Amino acid sequence: MNGRTAILTSLVLILACGDDDDATTATDASVDAAPAVDAGPYWEPLDRPPLPAGNAPDATDEERYQGMLRFLWDPWDTEVLDQWPPAEFMLQLLEDEPEVFGEQFSEFGFIPDPNDDLPIGLKRGLMDDTRIHETCAMCHVARLPSGELWLGLPATELDIGAFRVAINERWVAAGNDPLMTDLQIAKAQQLGPGRQNAESSSYEQVVPADFPPYFGLGDRDAMNYLGTGADARTEGYFAIFAFGAGDPNDAEALVPFPPTSRTGPMVAFLESIAPPPPTPQEPGTVAMGEAIFERERCNECHHVDEPGEIGIVTYDYEGVERFPGDDPEFPNGSIATSRWHRVLIDGDESGGGAVGDEGRANLIQFIIRNRLAVRMSDGYRALDLRGVWATAPYLHNGSVPTLEALFLPPAERPASFERSGFTIDTSVAGNGNGGHDFGTGLSEDERSALIAYLRTL
Repeated sequence: MNGRTAILTSLVLILACGDDDDATTATDASVDAAPAVDAGPYWEPLDRPPLPAGNAPDATDEERYQGMLRFLWDPWDTEVLDQWPPAEFMLQLLEDEPEVFGEQFSEFGFIPDPNDDLPIGLKRGLMDDTRIHETCAMCHVARLPSGELWLGLPATELDIGAFRVAINERWVAAGNDPLMTDLQIAKAQQLGPGRQNAESSSYEQVVPADFPPYFGLGDRDAMNYLGTGADARTEGYFAIFAFGAGDPNDAEALVPFPPTSRTGPMVAFLESIAPPPPTPQEPGTVAMGEAIFERERCNECHHVDEPGEIGIVTYDYEGVERFPGDDPEFPNGSIATSRWHRVLIDGDESGGGAVGDEGRANLIQFIIRNRLAVRMSDGYRALDLRGVWATAPYLHNGSVPTLEALFLPPAERPASFERSGFTIDTSVAGNGNGGHDFGTGLSEDERSALIAYLRTL
């Protein structure tokens, strides 16, 4: 995550604080809510090849197909911001240091693109093809255990922090100004695969956040790990804004925010990304697991049949976890995971960590002018369990390696584990694996049955 992305995350945290469960849209605001982008034709076809992914939409579904191509190939003109070295420099690294970078940077967890000389998610600009930038696919395309490519699957092997550090080292060695500060370098080296920074660039403590899956966003109204985005359009627009398009505001942006002719199809694609198919399980065991799922009240937060009902579970600073309705002070229940993410909102004992007002007015204007929907948050969004079997590790910071470990009492979960060659040490601040104590009192047979049921979702 670059500095702009981290700052945007922090600003959204500011707007997310509150006790109102309803989404706030531009129509609720007292300023002009006219959209800042032109309507234009609904899409401008992008002539790029698709990926051979198991859930790629067919070309006959023109809107979603074009949205997929934007997801894969469109950096939204932010390549001109020079957040990465030029394409020629990057390709020369592959030629000069194949033992370090691998095929298309695969040594850092990138997936080679059969249609390009750069990997999935790192592409030449559509406006300036001498420069590059990430696309949405960088963090949200991966392979299933079978080897099949799957769109929307979190890129759990991609170590974007280590990759940025390596690129910065080569760029500086070539006589250029650094792309990262010393603090950014130090924090990037602590992330490991499948994680990004949730904190601002200036905050000294790294706060890792796992890449989320992007399945069926159109069925949900609480997005991201805080649940602050209330629809897929809002999430998509925030992602593009975080890349640098439209930032800091319409008047000063080096890169204008793209028109709906570009964003509309991608939003339609995001709304409809299919999860991977369930894995075959023994029917009797699945039936037993489904009964345990109901008995343990899992559906009161996760809402398997109604993903639109998945909401925000309040964070409890005393470490008490509750089911919805058990305590009138916690009507949505309570959770005790990822304390450091709450520090970003509330500050720590010394007053550090709480987010300031830098850029807040610009972000509010962006939300209002584009009629985005931002939901208040006092905790964390419960996980959508569709395809959960394919999205390990678990919790918001990726601190629990498997479903089997998740249903162990926190004290019995692995204190450390390897993640694509990187060691996650849960004793390190930001990596804690506590919380989500639900379902951890099961017998071994019950735990196995519950997991078998989850693997069918």
